[in-house]
Amino acid sequence: MGKLLNQVAVITGGGSGIGEATAKLFAAEEASVVVADVMQDAAEKIALEISNNGGTQSPYKWMYQEKTVY
Repeated sequence: MGKLLNQVAVITGGGSGIGEATAKLFAAEEASVVVADVMQDAAEKIALEISNNGGTQSPYKWMYQEKTVY
């Protein structure tokens, strides 16, 4: 049984680098992982890798809009 069983992890920047590694590690510990990234293709690729390894995942495009305050 994984340390994160029955937990949900939202990993921002999960499409590459440290976020990718974190998403895969959490999935290996049986967390349900939301892979969020501004690069939709990257998020989907990592989510598919997690799914192919038996994990539970959801890819999301993470949008950020900076607001200017006057």
